[in-house]
Amino acid sequence: MSHRSDVGVSINRLVNGKVAIFDLYQGDQKVSHDGQSNCLVQASTMSDPRSLTPEMNFRQGTRYAGVLVAIGVIYFVLAKGGLALASVHPSATPIWPPTGLALAAVLLWGYRTWPAIFIAAVIANATTAGSVATAIAIASGNTLEAVVGAYLVNRWSRGRHTFSRPNSVAKFALICIVIATPISASIGLTSLATAGYIDRTNFANAWVTWWLGDVTGALVIAPVVVLWASSYDHAFNRNDCLETVGVLATAAAVGLLAFSPLIEQTPSRDPLGFLAILPMLWAALRRGPRDTATVALVLAGITVWGTLTGGGPFTTTDLNVSFLLVLMFLISITVPSLLLSADVEVRKRGEKRLRRAQVELERKVAERTQELELANAAKSRFLAMASHDLRQPLHALGLFIAQLRMPLRSGERTRTIELIDATRKEMDEMLNSLLDMSKLDAGILIPTITEFPIARLLQKIETTFDQATRETGLRLRVRRSDAWVRSDAMLLERILLNLVSNAVRYTLRGGIIVGCRRRGQMLRIEVWDSGPGIPEDQKQNIFGEFFQLAARDRNRYGSMGLGLAIVDRLRLLLNHPIDLASTVGRGSRFAILVPMADECDTSAEPVDSPPPAAFAVEGKLVLVIADAPIVQQGTGGLLGRWGYTVLTTGSDEAALIRLAERQQRPDLIISDYHLANGKTGIRAIEKINAAFGSSIPAILISGDTAPEPAREVKDRGYILLHKPVDPMRLRAVMHELLMDHGDGRDTRAAS
Repeated sequence: MSHRSDVGVSINRLVNGKVAIFDLYQGDQKVSHDGQSNCLVQASTMSDPRSLTPEMNFRQGTRYAGVLVAIGVIYFVLAKGGLALASVHPSATPIWPPTGLALAAVLLWGYRTWPAIFIAAVIANATTAGSVATAIAIASGNTLEAVVGAYLVNRWSRGRHTFSRPNSVAKFALICIVIATPISASIGLTSLATAGYIDRTNFANAWVTWWLGDVTGALVIAPVVVLWASSYDHAFNRNDCLETVGVLATAAAVGLLAFSPLIEQTPSRDPLGFLAILPMLWAALRRGPRDTATVALVLAGITVWGTLTGGGPFTTTDLNVSFLLVLMFLISITVPSLLLSADVEVRKRGEKRLRRAQVELERKVAERTQELELANAAKSRFLAMASHDLRQPLHALGLFIAQLRMPLRSGERTRTIELIDATRKEMDEMLNSLLDMSKLDAGILIPTITEFPIARLLQKIETTFDQATRETGLRLRVRRSDAWVRSDAMLLERILLNLVSNAVRYTLRGGIIVGCRRRGQMLRIEVWDSGPGIPEDQKQNIFGEFFQLAARDRNRYGSMGLGLAIVDRLRLLLNHPIDLASTVGRGSRFAILVPMADECDTSAEPVDSPPPAAFAVEGKLVLVIADAPIVQQGTGGLLGRWGYTVLTTGSDEAALIRLAERQQRPDLIISDYHLANGKTGIRAIEKINAAFGSSIPAILISGDTAPEPAREVKDRGYILLHKPVDPMRLRAVMHELLMDHGDGRDTRAAS
């Protein structure tokens, strides 16, 4: 819809008495972030005029009428003042301030202000020269000039914010000079010429005068009105106010000095007009577009007054020529100054954004620095605890081995070996915790959701911790349940083992209870202990990495403060909520909610694999690649005891030479992940596979808990075991790979 139709709708509504709610001070233009204006957008409360009370309609209507009257009166006064300066024709004046007022009014308060502009223009022109018809025509041109100019500025040049950027200032000036102002001059003079009120030979001269007068009004008056009306929300600043007064006073002084008729006009005085550049530059560089436009208005007023009274460098015998010189002067100082001030404002806003960004960056850097400091402190604490916890079992192993070197009775020797194995398991538990965290950080753990009976996990917990609790004098009770759950059996088992292990570690007397409760479609698995309890302020911290509650008498073996951190990571991975309740001095209760499943036919459960001893290994050649001789000896000796034929080497090159000498393809490859000279076991395995033209089953062994090796091995489809490797675990994996290879299945399936 065009602006004309919008105006028509507004008029019809006003005439019919249905809409009298035009709050022009709020504005009917909603300016978006890109500066474009959507005109005649009314508030939601005004969408239905019938919903408003008569009192509200009256108040709003009165306000609207008052604003229209104010605009009309000011327009009329400015119009009569401008027409008083006419020389070429009574209606063609070189100074026409109403153009600026009309354009500013439409930009600020919308197209609904056109009636005031039109009526005031009709009255001003009808009381000056011509007829009523020519007055209506001239008023139509004046009104259309303002409406078209405002429409183009709204559409192309950021609306009322047009003076905030240099490119929009340039667009505003171009619209005023080239498009908007020629409308009024063309319509007005055409109507006068048609009615015979102007000599056609004087038409061109009058048109130029009319056009330049409108241009000056638009470029000098409109910016002042728009900028001052848009700065109502600026906070008062005493220093800024004083500087504004100072620059305006300077402009007035320069104007009086250069253009005032109070000073005798001499040829030596003419160059003083250049001094007008100084306050304009001051305002543009320091005070912004508003004060720049105001300074231009002050200089314009003094220059026009001085020229009218015969002062200043623009005074000639022809008043029209004098005013044309004034107009060119005003345009030449106003437009560049507004461009400069807008550019300075853009730079200032950019600097403010940069300062805010710098402050925000410094804040984030400070926060990050603090986080790193806390992380370093946590790392230092962890290294200290890890050093102590790992040294304890190593120290014990040294003592046990020293005992074995001494003559011992059969029972003492057996007991010492059992203690060595228990100590090894404690160390293995510590390293497994680190490995679990590494896998979780790497994101290589992908849950395999199945349905299974919870009784399996409960039986595993009871078997695992029965001896440990009995040795420490604790009571372990595991209550049976016939419920089936839907989860990852391995990961859920890891959660429960860590929860019970944590309870055993911190409980000095009493016992631990593991049981289940049905809660609708969920099974609530609970772990109760009679330990020291957890203080309220520590309940969130216990799930953090490397965090351990202070407990002087607890057993620290096998603990690095990662158990509950692993529990928290795994429950997020499985989406199993965990609840904690604890009372200091009485104990704690951890509960995990797991979705229940319907009971399945137990006959469909997979049959357990036969024990490793049932698999025949005679004649199976195993290639062991390790750059450490002690690892070669240890692995080769163990596999030889199991009945394998073993070939040990330190590199893939040596392995290929040894295999070529034997002229035999290995049935299985066991390689360290990290080999000498920066090589990897993956490369060695792939070179051997390429030499034999087949895929040989392989196991990679690594002491590196970083996520990258695990991710790479998984991507290649190999099996990765971490040091220290449990011999029975190694034996089971070897048997599984060899059996799968013998059945013709893919031996590179990930474990």
